[in-house]
Amino acid sequence: MANQNANGCIADSVEILDPKPLAVVACGAINPPIVASFNDRIRPLLDCIDKLRHLNIMQEGIQLPTIVVVGDQSSGKSSVLESLAGISLPRGQGICTRVPLVMRLQNDPNITATNLQLEYNNKSLPVDEIGIADAIILATDEIAGHGKGISNYPLTLVVKKNGVPDLTMVDLPGITRVAVQGQPEDIYEQVYDIIMKYIVPEESIILNVLSATVDFPTCESIRMSQKVDKTGERTLAVVTKADKAPEGLLEKVTADEVNIGLGYVCVRNRIGNESYEEARSDD
Repeated sequence: MANQNANGCIADSVEILDPKPLAVVACGAINPPIVASFNDRIRPLLDCIDKLRHLNIMQEGIQLPTIVVVGDQSSGKSSVLESLAGISLPRGQGICTRVPLVMRLQNDPNITATNLQLEYNNKSLPVDEIGIADAIILATDEIAGHGKGISNYPLTLVVKKNGVPDLTMVDLPGITRVAVQGQPEDIYEQVYDIIMKYIVPEESIILNVLSATVDFPTCESIRMSQKVDKTGERTLAVVTKADKAPEGLLEKVTADEVNIGLGYVCVRNRIGNESYEEARSDD
C-alpha cells in the first residue's frame, strides 16, 4: 500500500533482490550505502544481460529480463528517463520516441564527465552531453526515416556517469490513438505491435508512466499492460505531473483501480529551465 510521508510525497514498498523492502520515494533520497551495495550486486548481472541483448538472442526466442517503459503520448515518459539519466532527451509535440530506445545506465564513481555513446546499425558513436538530443534524432531518422513514422529496430544509448543507477530500460514509442498529418494511418497498430512484443514475455517488468491529470482506467497503456499482466505482479506505475493534480492523488493511487501490483511512484516534472537538482528539492 502507498504511504504519504511528512513531506507529502507518496511512497511504496518494492521488493528488490533482498527480502527487506526498499522504499521508493518520489522526492526523497535513498541511503547511498544501500545504493552502492545494490549496484555492486546487480551491475555484473546487467552487464551480462546487455551482452546477450547485444547478440540479438531475443530474436531467437530467448527472453531476457527487461524493464519496459510504456505510456500514452505526452504522459511524461521522457521526463522520467531524463531524471534517471540526468541528460536531455528529444522533446516536442507528437511521438518523440519513434524507435525502441535501449538506455543503459552505468554508474562510474571514478569519472567526472558524462560519457555517452549511441549504438545502432552496427555503429558505435561517442556523443557529447549538449548534443545528445540532436544525435538521437539523427540516429532515429536513419533508422525510421525522416518524418513521423516509427520502426521496431532499436537504438541503444549508453550513459556512463557518476551517480546514475545501474539500470537498463527500453523506452517505447508513446501510444497515440489517432494518426496526425505525416503519420501512417495504422500508427496505433504499429505502436501496439511494438509494445506487445516487449511486454508479453513474463521476464519483462512493465514501467507504466501515467499522468496524474488523467483517469488511470482511461489510459491506453494500462489497457495494454492488463492484457498481458492481469494481476499486475510485474507492473510498476510512475505517476508524473503530480504537482498539477495534487487533489485526491493519494486516494487515487491507494484505491488502485487499475491493479498495479508493484505499486506507484509519484513524481513532479521539471518546470521550464529548472535543473534536476531544483526539481528534486523539498521547497
